[in-house]
Amino acid sequence: MKRILIVIAALVLTVSTAYAGVKDPVAVLFQVKGNVEYTKNGEKWKKVRRNKFLFPGYQIRSDVGGSGIITNRKTGKDSVLRPGTLLQVTNSEIKVKSGTLSESSQSNKLLSGLMKRFSRSQSYTTVRRSASQGAMVLDVARHTVLSQNYPYLVWDNVGDDLTYHLKIGEDVYTITPTTDEMIRIKISPFSGTREIKLEATRNNQVAARLNPYKRRGVLTNQTLRWLTPDESNELELIAKTIAETYPDNSFMLGSFLEKEELWVAAMDHYRQYLRDNPDEIEMTPYLFRVYKKLKLKRVYSKELAYWTQAMKE
Repeated sequence: MKRILIVIAALVLTVSTAYAGVKDPVAVLFQVKGNVEYTKNGEKWKKVRRNKFLFPGYQIRSDVGGSGIITNRKTGKDSVLRPGTLLQVTNSEIKVKSGTLSESSQSNKLLSGLMKRFSRSQSYTTVRRSASQGAMVLDVARHTVLSQNYPYLVWDNVGDDLTYHLKIGEDVYTITPTTDEMIRIKISPFSGTREIKLEATRNNQVAARLNPYKRRGVLTNQTLRWLTPDESNELELIAKTIAETYPDNSFMLGSFLEKEELWVAAMDHYRQYLRDNPDEIEMTPYLFRVYKKLKLKRVYSKELAYWTQAMKE
């Protein structure tokens, strides 16, 4: 028994060490002009080339021609980084060590709300093991919104030899066996909300089936909703505003799409941002949050293992 307890303690210590660095961003720096640099450890300084999420322990400095705008996560307010300024990021605020950081006169509730969504990152790095861990489970997001520009549905590929049969209303889709870890299919436009029916077959025999989930004690089918033309136009206008405010920051756009339950679109933008900005590894847990919504358990577990190892290095 004592030996078992020692092993368990060692495992807990390993997990705690991996997640010790999991923190939420305090702010985001964007619309950078001139020479602005950041450091994570106070030793190696790097140039901010696009946007930068700021975490506790970071320092920011701007030279005589450098400037930018910083959105604070907790307050949602923007501040202007002036030339010749040195900032220290703490757990709760950004301290001015020298120079000037002045409050911006501009305010936008939608844009300020995007940063507030980046919280509780550590809760997205925990995998709950179920008793049926080895069983073949076919699952999709409980409710997903689609549009003309974002028409994709995804789910875990639970077997390389499986054929998938998807039914959305009267529309039927067949996906032949593939080695891709994620099944991704473009859905044809429809009106309103429709239920999702999904089966996986092997040799013409049903191997797995999408089951309803319990909602307030009632079995409920998974659904898709297609945005109306007016809703889609409004979505694109807001997306354009976000892109113009936070240029080259697809993570901020992903935050908005996630809020609107366009889960696949949010996932795509988060993944693109992390590919383009490998140094932003601290933002990965928010991608995990979307994986959980999409029920991508296999993809999530695999990428979580890679991320955990990277956080130890």
